[in-house]
Formats: sequence, C-alpha cells, structure tokens
Amino acid sequence: MRTSRQGRITLPTIAEEDSDSDKCFAGLPQLSRELQELLADPSKLLRSAPDALTVAASLKHAHKREHSFMLDLLGNSLRMMAFSEHARVVVLAAIDVAMGSDRNRFVCVFQGHVLELSMSPHGHEVLIKMIESLPPYLLEFVAKEMTSQAATAAEHKYGCLALGAMLTYCPPSMTVEISKEIADKASHLAYQWQGKDVLQQLLEHGSADCRSLIVHHLMPQLPQLAVNRAASNVVKQALQFANESEQHMMVHALLQASLGDIACSRGGSAVLKEIHRLGFYRSEVQLQLANAASRLSKCRFGRRIARYVGLLPSLGF
Repeated sequence: MRTSRQGRITLPTIAEEDSDSDKCFAGLPQLSRELQELLADPSKLLRSAPDALTVAASLKHAHKREHSFMLDLLGNSLRMMAFSEHARVVVLAAIDVAMGSDRNRFVCVFQGHVLELSMSPHGHEVLIKMIESLPPYLLEFVAKEMTSQAATAAEHKYGCLALGAMLTYCPPSMTVEISKEIADKASHLAYQWQGKDVLQQLLEHGSADCRSLIVHHLMPQLPQLAVNRAASNVVKQALQFANESEQHMMVHALLQASLGDIACSRGGSAVLKEIHRLGFYRSEVQLQLANAASRLSKCRFGRRIARYVGLLPSLGF
C-alpha cells in the first residue's frame, strides 16, 4: 500500500500481491504439482503402487530440506501407510533418508504400535527398517513395548523377524528383559519353527548368562527336544555355543536316554554328529550305538550316523 503525492492512498496491484506471496513461499522447497497432490492426499498411495513408488523415489532423490518438508506433509499418515502393501515403500524410503531431528517423528508416529507392527505382513518390514536405521536411543520405545510380549512375538512368523533384528542391532543392555523372557520359554519355543530361530540367534549372539539360562530350561526335556525336527536345531546350537561344563552336562543327559532312538531321527542324528565333533564321551556314544546296531541298520539316519562315527565296518552294514 502506497501514499501518492496528493495524499491519496493507492492499493497494491495484483502483480504486487503475487510478488509478496512469492516472497512468503520463497524459502519452501519447490515440488511438482503431481507430487504435491499425492502428498496432500496420502490415501491415494494406499491404492496405487505406481503413485507410492513415485513418492518413495522422490524422497530418495530429494535434498535434505525437501525431505523435511515432505515428511511434514505426510505426518501421521505414515502410520497408516506402514501397514499397506503399496504405501509401505514410502515409509521405508522416509526412514532411509531421515536425518537429525527428522528421525524423532518416527517415535511420535509409531509409539504404542510396536507389537501391531511386528505382526503385520507389511508393518514388520517398517519396524525392522527402523531398528536397522535409527540410533539406539530412539529405539527405547520399541524395546519397552516388546518387553512382556517377546515370547508371543517369537512364535509369530513376522514377529520373530522383528525380534531377530532387535537382538542383532540393539545394544544388549536394551534387550536384557526381552532375552530373559525368551530364554524362560526356551523349552516351549524350541518346538516352534519361528521360536527356534530366535533361540538360535540368542545362543549365538546373546550373553553367556542368556545362553546358560536357555540350557537350564532345555535340560529337563533334552532327549525329546533332540529328536524333534525343529527343536534339534536348538539343541545342536546349544551344544556348539554353551560353555564346556554345560556341554558335558548336556551330553551326559542324552547318554541317559536311548541313543538308538535319537540316532534314528533326522534331528537326533544331527545332534549326535555335533557331540562326536566335540569329542565328549566318544567311547560311550560309540558303545551305545553299537548296542543298537540292528535298529540303526534299518534307518537311513541311523546308518548315516553309524558311518559318521566310524562304526559301519565293525557293524557289518
């Protein structure tokens, strides 16, 4: 607005108003009209894989200021998209490119929904991406929400993958309670195909205390676990990574059972191979297997383990 020499007030022209408006938005990133429309209505991304891929690609190739602007526009719709077959690629891309304070928004968006994410066919991918990409201090809400739910998640086909990512990428101090909860259910989880994967990961990468706790809970059912196709993998892993005294204890417990029964199962023969590799009680193992020769001769797994421990020539089959 200007004042003329005669003192009259003159209104700004349309061109001047446009110029002032341009100054207001000059600092904002310039996005294509198509991209603005997609960001303004994220529900389109739930229905259209090409549109979702367009936004994901734009996030990956944008500059840092544009990342922040686009994430602001997406806002809480990121949660809805995380569970979507098509739109989850946008959330995965957003986590990939987020830097600094932009990462905090994922805590706000997903806090309170961790278990739901972990058991979703698409959401678990988003949860794993957060675990792999965000700094540990931002993942405390994930560990807190998985605590007391870890055993349930360990039995789930997607939940076990999220737990595996936590045990791999989160510092041990953050997963102590989760590891203990899983170890306490070891004899049950070992029979589950998903649960046994989590137990194997803990046996290999967990603390010595965690390994000892798992072995302690396996011991009462060790012979039965050794012949189960899923659980035998846990027994074999426990033999491999337990300390020497625990290894002796486990082998001694198996010797009290029928090695003929154990040898004639797929899983049991693999366990006996691990025992032979360790070299503990080798003569006792060979003696028990020799006494079960007639049974071993009728079973391919029995013949296989007899061959492995060097009994075939003496047994004559």
